[in-house]
Amino acid sequence: MPVKDCQTEKLIIDTAARVFFAEGRINATIQDIADSAGLSRTLIHYYFRSKKSLVDAVVRTTITEFKSNGDKILASSAPFREKTERFIDDFLKNQGRYPYLEAFITTRKIKEGSDSKSMTVHQKKVSEPMKSYLQEIKDEMNKGTIPESNPVHFLMNMFSLMAYPVLMKQMYKGMLGVSDEEYSSILNERKKLIINMIFPKMKD
Repeated sequence: MPVKDCQTEKLIIDTAARVFFAEGRINATIQDIADSAGLSRTLIHYYFRSKKSLVDAVVRTTITEFKSNGDKILASSAPFREKTERFIDDFLKNQGRYPYLEAFITTRKIKEGSDSKSMTVHQKKVSEPMKSYLQEIKDEMNKGTIPESNPVHFLMNMFSLMAYPVLMKQMYKGMLGVSDEEYSSILNERKKLIINMIFPKMKD
């Protein structure tokens, strides 16, 4: 067997991420991923002993990458609203890159429960940037720039507004009778709508 190579491992993970999260082939097999990567199934099994170990690595790698980018934005010294807009931009960009990621994780979590290692990477203790951002939300509420509530509701509303339309894409397309191109255009319009919803004009 060849010595394991980091570039080959990265190719396998990147290809699996594309197959699962970009193409939406949630039930793709190791052979499917091997064909897409131009590798043999035996070689993929050499790097990852089972499909589960590959999926765990792919989900863990992708979530860690996205979370790292988000934390950098939240840790910046930008004003609160600008920071929030940049965070939404980054989140929507990630959704555009991997539109089936949320559905994949949700489906797999329901199927496997909370024991899957790939699901726990984002369930560990709250990051310091997120803690700081939650405090900023509270401070903005105290200043009267956004409606007062539990700061967690602000976050939940923001993530719901961003993620839900992607999760429900297929249903909405059928219900509304729109094409992929039309739905993508609708999603591209959402940033301004989201900002207006979470930053409503406050009465004096």
